[in-house]
Amino acid sequence: MRRLIVLIILLWPFSAPAQDSPADVIIGLITLKDDPRYVRDWGYARLVVPPPVRSIDGAQMAISDLAFVSEAMGLAPRVDAREVAEGEAVLAVQELVAEGARFVLLDLPGEMVETVASAGFDATLINVSAPDNALRDTCDPDLLHSFPSDREMMDAFAQFLRSKDWTDVLILQGETTRDAAIAEAFVQSAERLRLSIRDSRPFSLAADPAQREGNNVSLLTGGARYDVVFVADSRGEFGRYVPYATQAARPVIGSIGLTAEAWHWAMERDGATQVSSRFDRLYGRKMGSVDWAAWIAVKSVLQAYTRAPERTRAAMTDYMASDAMALDGSKGVQLNYRHWSGQLRMPILLATSDAVIEVAPLSGFMHATNVLDTLGVDQAEARCR
Repeated sequence: MRRLIVLIILLWPFSAPAQDSPADVIIGLITLKDDPRYVRDWGYARLVVPPPVRSIDGAQMAISDLAFVSEAMGLAPRVDAREVAEGEAVLAVQELVAEGARFVLLDLPGEMVETVASAGFDATLINVSAPDNALRDTCDPDLLHSFPSDREMMDAFAQFLRSKDWTDVLILQGETTRDAAIAEAFVQSAERLRLSIRDSRPFSLAADPAQREGNNVSLLTGGARYDVVFVADSRGEFGRYVPYATQAARPVIGSIGLTAEAWHWAMERDGATQVSSRFDRLYGRKMGSVDWAAWIAVKSVLQAYTRAPERTRAAMTDYMASDAMALDGSKGVQLNYRHWSGQLRMPILLATSDAVIEVAPLSGFMHATNVLDTLGVDQAEARCR
């Protein structure tokens, strides 16, 4: 069977023939030590410790998954992962590029991704964990995003609400800058599909009785008519108390309840079960959105090495952001990167803690060229040309 697979690969119309001595393909990966997005040291996070987020696992699994192809095409890919302290990311990428890395994955907060990208390396950077919409507006041709943007995820919610005819929404928004970004993205998506924001109310984590109107779910959700409650709570400390506590009996979505994900272990179609099972078997934990984003990023790089017209970085990057790329992400459709924003086109999963409820784009939402472009900033509304 192995010989048959290799023979098929060799006969497939890839861009480059197999070589006698494998060519090293170094794919860099930068992570932040004690990343505040993953180190959760407050409230319930100390009681229920979430599984670790290790983007290296997804990247390494992609190398393993494509080992046959790499061997047949004369490639020897490897991931060079480096954990950095804040302020060291630019130097780390500079070292990776000097050592031959032409593609570098960034598992960093959005502001650090922007800092690294603005340094202007002779490398293609792939953001695998930052959802910030602003990163997709930099118009940098050397910055790609395999992690979904806030706008993509909020558009998925908006399609779901419109399909259910739940058009009146109450927003509960937290105190952080990240909470404000989530809420703003949802408002933009709601406007696109003409949903009605009945009110937007800030909540507080303060235990002071004088703040009871800001930390009591029943009071916060009273005095308004709405079909659904959208919670923007990046910390999760308040949001976990919202379901079943609203004054009106309404579903809860956003940061809690029904959430928007790039990947969920409970996805059971389009080969997703095999991907999740393989990840679970290799690393002893469930595959999450960041894991999938790192996995698909490495897959896209290796496909570019085998199918781009040339193995120059520019040619491979252009291929990735073109209709010629047809990447299998085990989501039922072919994926590639948008050339105007660098964002990977992808379906978004709407899921609870243990089930996928819907996959967006939902049936009935159409687009002139690519239905995946109903999620996220479309070309006509993009800043970049």
